[in-house]
Amino acid sequence: MKPAARFRTISLALISLGLLLMTACSADPPRIAFADLDLALADAGSGEKLFNQSNNEAPACAACHKITGESSGIGNALAGIASVAGQRVAGQSAEEYLFWSILRPGRHLVAGYSNIMYARYEEGLEAADVADLIAYLLTL
Repeated sequence: MKPAARFRTISLALISLGLLLMTACSADPPRIAFADLDLALADAGSGEKLFNQSNNEAPACAACHKITGESSGIGNALAGIASVAGQRVAGQSAEEYLFWSILRPGRHLVAGYSNIMYARYEEGLEAADVADLIAYLLTL
């Protein structure tokens, strides 16, 4: 193997390992509790902005999730998530399902996808931000 090809292979392996370490499913409860969300005051417009922009070191949700059409190949497409989120886990509302999907993405994996979602969003988000993201996702 040529040195450049070996370097690329090693680099990709290290990047993959880093992603796996960053996305490990935490058993710790999130810093933000679902009960802390004031969903009645949530702003879907602010949630849409958060969905489309990176926050500190965290990638934008839109980097991996499309809101229309087919999957990006990284994350599942979110078109129609408002109508299915409340049916994915027995006993969970759509809001609670989306809460866990954002803050502990490994807790509920969609069939055909691996646990590679960035799992440290709560480090840069406040309860109002999470509520805004949920409000936006419920418009889809």
